Amino acid sequence: MGGECNWGRDDRGDHPVNCVSWYDAVRFCDWAGGRLPTEAEWEKMGRADLVQPYPWGYETADCSRAIVGNGLGCGELSTWPVRSRTTGASVYGIEDLVGNVAEWTLDTYDPTGYGDLGDRDPVRLSNGDTKVLRGNSWYYSDPKLDSRLSNRYPFPANRYYPYIGFRCVFPGADDVIPFAADAVLSNAPVPGPASRNWSDRNLRARISEGTIDADGPVREQSMVRVPAGEFTMGSEEGQYHERPVRTVYVDAFEIDMYEVSVAAFAECVEAGGCDEPYGGGPIFPKEWEGQNCNWGAPSRMNHPVNCVNWYEANAYCRWAGKRLPTEAEWEKAARGTDGRAYPWGSDQPDCERAVIDRGGDGCGRETTWPIGSMPAGASPYGVEDMSGNVWEWIDDWYAYDYYSRAPDVNPKNAEKYSDNIQEGWVIGKVLRGGSWADQATSLHRASHRLGYSETTFPDYTIGFRCARDVTP
Repeated sequence: MGGECNWGRDDRGDHPVNCVSWYDAVRFCDWAGGRLPTEAEWEKMGRADLVQPYPWGYETADCSRAIVGNGLGCGELSTWPVRSRTTGASVYGIEDLVGNVAEWTLDTYDPTGYGDLGDRDPVRLSNGDTKVLRGNSWYYSDPKLDSRLSNRYPFPANRYYPYIGFRCVFPGADDVIPFAADAVLSNAPVPGPASRNWSDRNLRARISEGTIDADGPVREQSMVRVPAGEFTMGSEEGQYHERPVRTVYVDAFEIDMYEVSVAAFAECVEAGGCDEPYGGGPIFPKEWEGQNCNWGAPSRMNHPVNCVNWYEANAYCRWAGKRLPTEAEWEKAARGTDGRAYPWGSDQPDCERAVIDRGGDGCGRETTWPIGSMPAGASPYGVEDMSGNVWEWIDDWYAYDYYSRAPDVNPKNAEKYSDNIQEGWVIGKVLRGGSWADQATSLHRASHRLGYSETTFPDYTIGFRCARDVTP
C-alpha cells in the first residue's frame, strides 16, 4: 500500500503485515481457522497471572526488548522483522506483544472499561465501530506508558495505518466466545477503490462514514483575563517533576483565548517582525510527515501555526506587544483554582473536548484542527485548546527539580542551567498541553510538563499562544 505499508515490498516479507483494518484481520483469522484474541486473552498472553506491567517484567520498554518509538522504530523508521526482540517475550514465550505493530483485538471499545463483563472469559462483542488495539508500535514515542500490557487504545475498525497489525488465536471447536465472523463480515463496510496509499484509504473511509467535517468559522483572537490569586500547581498523580504540589500566587494577567493561527503569524511575517516558519519538506524522515506543517497550506490559515521553535514563538509575541506565558500562568489559565486534572474537569480526554490522537492523529483527521474547534474543552476561564491540537511554548526554562526550589509567588525559571543537572535532563524550554499526535492521557493533563530544546528542528506538534501583563 505504499508509505510505510509492508504489503508488496520484496524486502519485507518477514515483517508483520500492517495497514490492515479490523475487518481485514477478522477475515484472515477466520480463513486460517481462528479468530482475533479478546482483550482478556491478549493481556493474559503477556503477563499470565503476574502483575508485571510488561511481558518481560518491570523494566521500562526500550529498544533492547521491543521495537518502539525511540527514534521511531528504534532508528529504522519502520517495522522490523517479526521475532527481532526475543528478549521481550512473555512468560509463555510469545513475542512482539509490545512494539512493532499495535494489534487488533476482538472487543468493541467502551470508555467505561470492562468491569461489567464478569470474571470469566470477558469480551465485549456489542455492535460498535470502535475496536481496541493493544501492544504499542514502532511509531509511538512514549514507550513507558504506551507499552504497558494494560494499555487500551480505541480505534475505528475501518482504518488502515502502518503501525497496526494483528495476530490470531486458535481456540478450536470448543471456543467459548460466541463470535460469528460471517455475520460480522456480511455487514463490513464495502472497500473503496484499491489504493497503494494508506492515507487515501483512510480518507475514503471517513468520507463514506460522513466524518469529514468542514472547518468551522474563522475565530478572531481575543484575550482572557485571569484574576490575581492562588491556585494549586502540580499533581501528586503526575511525574516527579510535577511535584511537590504547592499553592502558588500569580498576579493578574491576560492570555490568548486561542492558539496563534497561521493567518495571525502571516501578519507578523508580512510586517517584517517574524521569519517564515518551516513549511514542510526533506527535513522530515518520511515524505508524508512534511505535509503536517501548516505554513504554506492555504486550507489551514485558521489552524494553529506549528513547526516553530521557541525563538520564533517569542518573536511573534513580542511583535504583537505580548509575551509567552510562564508555566504558572499557563497552568492557572488551564485548570483554574479547583485543582482539576484537565481544563474541563476530571473526565479523560476525548474528541469531544480536545484534538488528540484518538482513532488516528488529530481525532482521525491526520492534521491539526482550526483553532477553537473544541469549545467543550474550554478551561474555567474560557481559554480553549489548552489540551491537544499543538503543544505550547512557555517562557520558562525547564528544570526537572524546579518545583522543589521555586518561589510561591509568580514563579518563573529564568535560568537555563541548573547547578545540579543530572544525566538525562533536558536543557531547553517548557512545553505544555499535549498535541493532536499524542494518545497518552497523562500528556494532556493541565499539570504535565515537557522539557524541549528551544532550537528544535521543526516539529509539527508544537505551536504557542501569548500572554501579557495587566496594567493596574
